[in-house]
Amino acid sequence: QMGLMSRYVESWRAGDTAFWRGPFGDFFYKPNQYGELLMLAAGTGLAPMVPILQSITDNEDDETFVTLVGCFKTFESIYLKTFLQEQACFWNVRTFFVLSQESSSEQLPRSYQEKTRFGRLGQDLIKELVSCCRRKPFALVCGSAEFNKDIARCLLCAGLTEDSYFLF
Repeated sequence: QMGLMSRYVESWRAGDTAFWRGPFGDFFYKPNQYGELLMLAAGTGLAPMVPILQSITDNEDDETFVTLVGCFKTFESIYLKTFLQEQACFWNVRTFFVLSQESSSEQLPRSYQEKTRFGRLGQDLIKELVSCCRRKPFALVCGSAEFNKDIARCLLCAGLTEDSYFLF
């Protein structure tokens, strides 16, 4: 609700026209530049991760491992489910979800039960994610300003340095 893009999209009405420019930013991905990318995205923060992930899986010479963590309110609010499921079939991609407004995996499809956590992405889970990376991770973080700030602090506590992550 507090994300800039979420508030903007919620203001749209049927028939509205949206103009887009970009992408913009200072992060440029090169194949095999990192051993592993740890992508931490909240809501629409998934958007800049998608083309990077796609470029990795489209390039058979890119051996970068990817661990993507999508943080959403509910299972229904996860967007690009089919795309993310397809990407998770690649040998070098893992996907996880953190749902803040659900508390049980019983209602989730079986394929999501083992890779879904409940609550908020916090220090303990960040440490676990960093430690289970197959190679030294470089983290990409995109969400609200508050999410980015909290996750950056957690990454530092998990042993990453300031040059080991990028905040969109």
